[in-house]
Amino acid sequence: MTRIFLLLLAISITLSCQNEKKDSYIIYGSTSGFENGTSVYVNALSQSNRPAVIDSTTIQDGKFEIELPSVEQMDFNYLTFNKVPGNVLYLAENNPIEMTIYKDSLRSSIIDGGSENDLFFEYLIKVQDYNKKRIELNNQYQIASKLKETEKAQNLATQLSDMFNQEKAYRTEIAKNNPNSIVSVMALTDLLNLKVVPARQIKELYTTVDDSLKKTRLGKNLDQLIRNSVGRIDVGSEAVSFSAPSPEGTTVSLKDAMGKLTIIDFWASWCKPCRIENPNVVRVYNKYHDKGLNIIGVSLDRDKKKWLEAIAADDLQWSHVSNLQFWQEPIAKLYGVRSIPATFLLDENGKIIAKNLRGAALETKIAELLD
Repeated sequence: MTRIFLLLLAISITLSCQNEKKDSYIIYGSTSGFENGTSVYVNALSQSNRPAVIDSTTIQDGKFEIELPSVEQMDFNYLTFNKVPGNVLYLAENNPIEMTIYKDSLRSSIIDGGSENDLFFEYLIKVQDYNKKRIELNNQYQIASKLKETEKAQNLATQLSDMFNQEKAYRTEIAKNNPNSIVSVMALTDLLNLKVVPARQIKELYTTVDDSLKKTRLGKNLDQLIRNSVGRIDVGSEAVSFSAPSPEGTTVSLKDAMGKLTIIDFWASWCKPCRIENPNVVRVYNKYHDKGLNIIGVSLDRDKKKWLEAIAADDLQWSHVSNLQFWQEPIAKLYGVRSIPATFLLDENGKIIAKNLRGAALETKIAELLD
C-alpha cells in the first residue's frame, strides 16, 4: 500500500512539474562584452502595436536567466539592454529559448528556441540572402546598362527575374506548408505588402491558417490588410477605363493609348525615384515600341510647367495625361495608387498582368511577352 501511495505521489509531482512548465517559459542567455549588472528588459507589443516592458533581469558573469509567463498568443518579443542601442528579436513560445548575445553586434546574436524560432530565423536568413543577391545583381545590371552591354544586361535581367520568382515561391511555400505557425502569417503579410501576389490569392491562403493565429496581433493586422486590398484593381482584373487632359489640352483615354502591351505609368516631375527610373522606361519603350509596347503616363503633378519640362527633359515620347491635382489625382485614386512610381502592365485585352515592375524586372517581363 505504501508503494502505491509513493507511486501516486511521484506521478502527482511529475504532473505538477509538467503543469508548471506549461505556465511559463525560460530564456537562458549567454553574453559577450556586457558588464556585470547590466539590465536586460523583455519587451512585448500590445494588440495596438504599443511596446511595453513585461519583465527584466540583470547579467551576472556573462549570463542571465529569466522566467516569463506562458504564451497564449504567438507574437514577437524583443530584448533591450541598458545603455546599449538596438535589440534582439525572438518569437515568444512555450519552449526554453537559449540566446548567445554579442554587445558589439546585437544583430549577430544567436537564438536557439523551439520550432517557431527555428522556422522564423530560417525564413529571415533566407530572405536576407535573397535581398543581398538581388542588390548585387541589380548593381551589375545598372552598370551593364550604362555601358550599353546589351547581352550582359539582358542576361542579368533574366537572373533577376528568376530570383524574384524563386523568392515569391519560397515565401508562398512557407505560408502553405506551415499553417499552424505564426511565420506563415508573416510570410503572407510580406507577400501582400510587396504586392507580388494578388490580394485575393493571399486571402485564399489565409483561410488555411489555424484559427488561433487569426486572433493574434499579426493575424488581425493581416486580416485588415486583406480587407483593404481585396476589390482593388489588381493583377488578373480588368483595367478600369479613364480619360484626362493631355499636355496639349486635348482629352486622351486609356483606350486611345492601348497597344499589344500597355504600361500605365504613375509618376510626377517632383518624384525623384520616378525620375531615376525614367531612363530605364525610355530604353525599354524605344526597344519594344515597334513590337507593340505603348505607355500612358499619368502624372501627379500640380504645376503644368514643371510637368511639361520633365516630359521634355526625360524624353518621354509617349502619351501623357494629368488633372494636375497632386495626390487628389482621380485616376490615381481609381487605381488605388498611394505611392509612386507605380505601374500597371496590361495585355491587349486590357487585363492587368503585372504591377510595379521596375528596372530589370520590367525589361524581362516585356521581353518575355514580346520577343
